[in-house]
Amino acid sequence: MLLSVQDIKKIFKVYPRPRHWLLEKASLGARRYHKQVIALAGVSFELEPGQCLGVIGKNGAGKSTLLRIIAGISPASAGSIECRGKLASLLELGSGFHPEFTGRENLRLNGMIAGFSAAELEQKVDSMAEFSELGDFIELPVRTYSDGMYLRLGFSLAQALEPDLFLIDEALAVGDEYFRSKCLRRMLEFKDRGKSMLIASHDLTMVRGLCDRAIYLKQGEAKKIGPASEVIECYLDEIYEEAMGERQAVPAANAWKRRGSGEAKIISVWMKNSSGQDTTVFRAGEDAQIGFAYQAEKELREPLFGINIFRSDGVLVLSANQECANAGEKFGAKLETGLTGPVPAGHAGKVSYEFKNLLLPARYQLSVNIFKGKPGACLPVDEVFDVLRFEVVPGKVMDRGVFLNPACWRIS
Repeated sequence: MLLSVQDIKKIFKVYPRPRHWLLEKASLGARRYHKQVIALAGVSFELEPGQCLGVIGKNGAGKSTLLRIIAGISPASAGSIECRGKLASLLELGSGFHPEFTGRENLRLNGMIAGFSAAELEQKVDSMAEFSELGDFIELPVRTYSDGMYLRLGFSLAQALEPDLFLIDEALAVGDEYFRSKCLRRMLEFKDRGKSMLIASHDLTMVRGLCDRAIYLKQGEAKKIGPASEVIECYLDEIYEEAMGERQAVPAANAWKRRGSGEAKIISVWMKNSSGQDTTVFRAGEDAQIGFAYQAEKELREPLFGINIFRSDGVLVLSANQECANAGEKFGAKLETGLTGPVPAGHAGKVSYEFKNLLLPARYQLSVNIFKGKPGACLPVDEVFDVLRFEVVPGKVMDRGVFLNPACWRIS
C-alpha cells in the first residue's frame, strides 16, 4: 500500500471580520464569533503502487482541499494519512516559486530543496528547462509568466522529481493543447513504470482514460468510490437530476419575439424527454421531442412547419421542416400528417418533431416557425425566435465536438 487516507476531516473557521478572531480568543472560548464550514467530512481510501485515482465533483466539493492535505500544505482537522513513498504535487500554479527569480533559478532552488547533488542538479535543470520548452522565457522572472507558462515550469519540475506518487489538481486545464498532450504522455509513462497518481479534475474524459478508480466527492463526503467508469456515471446521473430540478420556465407568449404575416399564430411551445416529461434538460443520445400548438386565423395554403436550433454562441446547428422528412426517408426520416390540403381558417393544430438528440453537451436556443410556400421560396407566417433555451448535459458517451455520430466501426 502506497497511500492510506483514513477518516480525513477538514473544518474551516470563518470570521465576519478579522477582529472577531481576537475577540473570540480574548473571551477564552466563552463567546463564539465564527461559523464552521465543513470542507471534508470523513474521507477514507487507499492507493496501491501503480494505481491512478481520479477525484471528481462539483466546485466546492473538497477536491483541492483533499489534495492539499495529502501534500502536507494544509493540516487536517481530524484523521490520518500515511504515505510510503516520494511525493510530488502540481496544485496551485506558481506555488513554491519566488516571483523575482528566473524560471531557471527557481528550478535550481527547488532541485536543491528536493536533495539533488550539484552534479545531478545541473543535469536535471537543463532537462527540466528543455521539457518546459519555455525558450528564452526561462531566463526571465516568473512574475512575468502567464498561467500556461507557470504550468510548463511546474510540471517540468514535478515530473523531474521522479515521484512514487504524483498529485495533480486542475492545473492542466490552463495549458495549451500541445503541452497538455505532452503532460498526458508523461503521465502515461509514469503509470507504465508503476508510479501512482491522484488526479482531481473536471475533465471526465481524461479521468476515464487515465484512472483505474475514482472518488466522487459531494459536499465534502465520498459519495461513491469504485471503478472510474461507474463513479463517472453516478456523477453524471446526479448532474442530470439536479439540472432537471433547475430547468427553465417557458416564457409567456406575449414576451416572444416574432415575425410573420399573421395568417396563423403559434400559441405554445414545449420540449419533452424520452420519458415524456416536459423539460429543458436532455442527455446526449436520448430521444427527445419538440412540439408546438398553433391556430389558423385565415386559410393557409402550402404550410411549412419548421424548427431551428442555435448553440448559445449563435451557431446554427439544425434547421428543419417537414419537407426535410420527405427528402430524408432513406435515412429513416418519416412524415405523418392529417393535413391533405390547405389549413382551414379556425383550425387548431399541433406539430411534433421527434428525434434522437445527437447534440453534445452545451446550451442551446430553440426557434419554431410556420412558413407558406415551397422550401427556398417561402414567406414567414409566424416565426418565434429564442422561444426556449435548453441544455444538453453529458450522457454516457465520450464523443467531443457538436454532435454524436452513431457510426459503425469495423476493425480487422
